[in-house]
Amino acid sequence: MILVGGWYMDSIKARITSQKFLRDTVIMMIAMTLSNFFNYLYQLLVGRLLTPQEYGELFSLLSLFYILSVLFTTINTSITKFTLIYGVRGEYGKIKAILINASRDFATLGMGMYGVLVLLSPFISKFLRIENNIFIVILFASMPFGLILPVYQGTLRGLQRFGALGVSVSSWAFFKLLFGFGLVLLGYGVLGGIIGVFLAHVATFVITLIFLRDLFDYEYDGLVDIGKIVQYGGLTFLVTFAYTTMWNIDVIFVKHYLSPLEAGYYSAISVLGKIALFAPGAIGVVVFPKTAERYERGEQHFHLLLKALVLASLISGSVVLIYALFPEFIITFVYGEKYLGVAPYLWKYGLAMTFFALSGVIINYLLSIAEMRILRYLMGILIIEIIALTLVRTVSGIINILIGVGFILVSVLSISAGRKA
Repeated sequence: MILVGGWYMDSIKARITSQKFLRDTVIMMIAMTLSNFFNYLYQLLVGRLLTPQEYGELFSLLSLFYILSVLFTTINTSITKFTLIYGVRGEYGKIKAILINASRDFATLGMGMYGVLVLLSPFISKFLRIENNIFIVILFASMPFGLILPVYQGTLRGLQRFGALGVSVSSWAFFKLLFGFGLVLLGYGVLGGIIGVFLAHVATFVITLIFLRDLFDYEYDGLVDIGKIVQYGGLTFLVTFAYTTMWNIDVIFVKHYLSPLEAGYYSAISVLGKIALFAPGAIGVVVFPKTAERYERGEQHFHLLLKALVLASLISGSVVLIYALFPEFIITFVYGEKYLGVAPYLWKYGLAMTFFALSGVIINYLLSIAEMRILRYLMGILIIEIIALTLVRTVSGIINILIGVGFILVSVLSISAGRKA
C-alpha cells in the first residue's frame, strides 16, 4: 500500500513538473517568437532600405557583435545557475549580493572592453573592408549595458520568473526595431541601424531592473562563494564562445573573402536560415533552470532533455520543410526579386541551423548539470570548421561545411548527454 501510494505521489509530481515545463516553455516561446519577429522585421525593413553592399556591412558588424556577445550568454548562464542554487536554499540575501556585485564589476569590465575595442576599431574596419570605423565605435558603446543586462535576465531566469524574463527579452528586439529602423528610415543608413542596437540596450536595461526591485528588500548577504562562480563562468564562457562562433563565423569569412555583392546575398540567406536556429530558442532557456533545479535536488532530469529535443526538432524541422517547398516565394516576399538567386540554398542553410539548434538545447542541459568535458569537443570541432572555411570560396561550399559541422556537433553532444541518462 505504501509502495502504491509512493508511486502515485511520484506520478502526480512528475505530471506537475511536466505541466510547469510545458507552461514555461510556452511563455518563453511566445516571448522569443515576438523577439524573433521584431528581429526579422528589423532585418527585412532595413534590408529593403539599404543596398546589398550596405546590408552586408551592417550584418557583418552585427555578426561580430554577436560573437563577442558570447560574454552576455556566459554571464546569463552563470548567474542563472547560482541564483537557482541560492533560491532553492531560500538565501535571497545572497542573490541580492550577486546582483549588486556583478552589476558593478561587469559595468567596469564593459567600459574597459569598450576602450580596447575603440583602439582596435581601425584594424577591425580594415579586416571587414568597412571604410568608416565610427560604426564600430558606436556599436560597441553597448558593451557596459550588454554585460549588466544578462545579470538581470539571468537572475529572472534562475528565479524562474519567465513572464518577466519574456518581457525583457522581447523588449530588446522591439526597441532595436523601433530605434534602428526609424533612424535608417530617416536617412542615417548603416549608422542608424547600429545606433538602434545601443538604444535598445539602454531601454531594456531600465525595464528589466524594475522587475527585480523586490530583491532589494532583502538583507544583503555577501557570503557568496565567488570562486565557484568564477570557475563555472570561465568554463561556460569557453563552451558558449565555441558554440556561438560556429554559427556566426561563416558571415565573417564571407565578408572577408567574397565580393561585397556576394556578402550581401549571403547575409540574406543567413538571416532567413537562422530562423531554424532561433525559433526553438525558448526551449533551451527553460531547460537550463528546470534541469539544474532537479539536479540540485538529486532528482531525475534526463527526460526533460528528451522532451526538449522532440519539441526543438518539430519546430526547426517545420521551418526547413517550408524552405524546401517554397524557397522562391519566401525570398521574393521577404527581400524582393533582387535576392532570388539565393533561393536554392535556403533549405540547406536552414538544415545546418537545425543541427545547431539541437546542439544548443543539449549544451544548455549539460551546462545545467555542470558537465564541462564537452569543451574539448567543441573547441576541436570549431578548429576544424575554421580550417575548412579558409579553404572554400563559394557560397554552396561554405553552406555544406556548416551542415557537416552541425551534424558532427549534435552527434557528439548527443553521445555525451546519453552517458548522463
